[in-house]
Amino acid sequence: MDERLAPARRRRLTPFGKAARQKRIFARLRQGWAYDEIAREEQLTPKRVRQIVAEVLMRREVDDGSAHAHLQLARLQPLLKVAAAAAANGDVRAIPAVLKVLDRLDRYQKAAQVHRANGEEIRRKLLAKINRLAEAQSERYGRERQAGDAAPGGAGEEIKKFRVGFGANP
Repeated sequence: MDERLAPARRRRLTPFGKAARQKRIFARLRQGWAYDEIAREEQLTPKRVRQIVAEVLMRREVDDGSAHAHLQLARLQPLLKVAAAAAANGDVRAIPAVLKVLDRLDRYQKAAQVHRANGEEIRRKLLAKINRLAEAQSERYGRERQAGDAAPGGAGEEIKKFRVGFGANP
């Protein structure tokens, strides 16, 4: 086989290289690039770029509604600045864009509101949960201790050794 006609073998990417490529792909998607443009820049096929995007999105944990709304608000703010500047400079065609962005901002603003409980309420719930767990552990220890006392050398002996050893060396 003629080596001049053989395609050059591409080196496999390391996990670090793959992560960097994914970041570049998603950054370009956020900038509004098309899959074809990204594929050309990354020297991939558009189909492979779509596969990479799909794989990353399938592994991604879904954010709650407020986190998504905050992300959308961050994306819309630069658009509002551009559209508002164009409208302020007298471009009548920018007015519908400004209104559309404002509508979206209003929609996501409502979703971005985070319902926060009172700090004292959170502390009370946390202490109640800790107390429930401690009580359950105490009951379990009591049952194991009773079972261990009934059988010499059983689990009760191990717990006693642990408590003595733990308590002896603070």
